[in-house]
Amino acid sequence: MGSNANISLFILQLLLILVLIVILVQILIFKHASNLERKISRYSISPINNNTISFFDKGEDRIKKIIKSFSHFFNRSEVIKKYVKKYDKYIEYAKKDEIKSIDYFSSKILLILILLVIVVIFNVLQYRNFTISQFLLVFIVGFFTIDILLWLKNIRRKKQIEEDMLKAIIIMNSAFKSGRTTMQAIEIVKNELNGPIGEEFEKMYIDITFGLELDVVFERFSKRINSEDARYISASLTILNKIGGDIVKVFSSIEKSFFNRRKLQHELKTLTSSADVMFKVLVSAPFFIFLLIYVLNPSYFTPLFTTQIGLIILVLIIIIFVLYVYFVKRIMRIKV
Repeated sequence: MGSNANISLFILQLLLILVLIVILVQILIFKHASNLERKISRYSISPINNNTISFFDKGEDRIKKIIKSFSHFFNRSEVIKKYVKKYDKYIEYAKKDEIKSIDYFSSKILLILILLVIVVIFNVLQYRNFTISQFLLVFIVGFFTIDILLWLKNIRRKKQIEEDMLKAIIIMNSAFKSGRTTMQAIEIVKNELNGPIGEEFEKMYIDITFGLELDVVFERFSKRINSEDARYISASLTILNKIGGDIVKVFSSIEKSFFNRRKLQHELKTLTSSADVMFKVLVSAPFFIFLLIYVLNPSYFTPLFTTQIGLIILVLIIIIFVLYVYFVKRIMRIKV
């Protein structure tokens, strides 16, 4: 009788996990399709207007409305408004009217509530009480997941800007050769390039049109990007603006320097491919060990998920693993 109940409980848990996985996969597919549609929409003919709203569009709109309602409530707190100012740097310029920094805090609260519901459902299926340690774990995961995702997104954005910086330099150099001014060169770059680098040059152009000095505009650009390439360009433009000089010659030198640097980076990437493989092996090794032990002895890790001290140890393991990945990556990273 007990074995039948355990089997039924296991089947229910498995079905719930499968449903969650299917929902997650569908969301990822929809997100990927939306990104592709946004990229190719400029090169395609618009179809006949179709006012039909898909299921996922309705779900996305519903989630956005919930987040906005949370934001409207939390916006009354001055403490929260001060806390969310750090998220301003993550808002894309094109979406500054749609997304506010407080929406990220509301997303955290919504994620915590969703995780709480999932954990409660699992506890009900297992006939267990909801513990304080579970609540703390859900709160930590839900509260910091958004921060981790934004941090990763910011890293990808920074890498994309660094990759496109050479294109911006080439366009600006061509503009200077044709007799354009600095403002006109910046305008050409913002019109020609898409993505994060185009947004940054658009911000520079807007700063100039609002009357800011070029030195201030270049300094703000350098602080936003926070990379060696941006500081190099900002310093060059600032010096040229103050003392003058042959801007075409200077930018030709910058273009050549950037090109040689990118070439060296690609060569180093080829030479250090074995180190990248080793990094991936070192990062994935703990997961393979976990799976191996779980296959040999499925009950070995049970105390980690069923006891309070086990959950605390589990959190410590996750923190140690994140630090382990961070330091291994720093050791194997080669700066150009």
